[in-house]
Amino acid sequence: MKIVLDTCVLKLATLPNPANKSAVIVELCLHEVLHAYVTPDTLGEYQRVLDDCPLLLADMQEHFRVCLPFFTATAIKHEPDNRILECALACRADYLITVNTARGHFDRKSYGDVRVATPGEFLQLADVQVLLRKSAE
Repeated sequence: MKIVLDTCVLKLATLPNPANKSAVIVELCLHEVLHAYVTPDTLGEYQRVLDDCPLLLADMQEHFRVCLPFFTATAIKHEPDNRILECALACRADYLITVNTARGHFDRKSYGDVRVATPGEFLQLADVQVLLRKSAE
């Protein structure tokens, strides 16, 4: 399953909490149970926001896949979110995972074939539940 993570999900994944849904998703990506994608622009944003987490950044650079969009998205009012959307559209992601679903951010349930979900919604999907069970074995 191809996914793109909004920067806020990665930042949330760094918070200590035994029930941290964002951290579960990031771990699945680092173990390549899920295939996470970045672009040079989104990776730069991740580096800026996660500069206090060098180990996570190094792991992401090793395990996240790079794609290159050849277009500029303008669907989202909050302009920086368009870089995340470009990545999701370019790699043909199944899901874009974010907590920023407020008006002007990722306020639609889908953009083309890319579905938008919060970490909690994503982890409840039947396909993801199967992956969680398999990865626990």
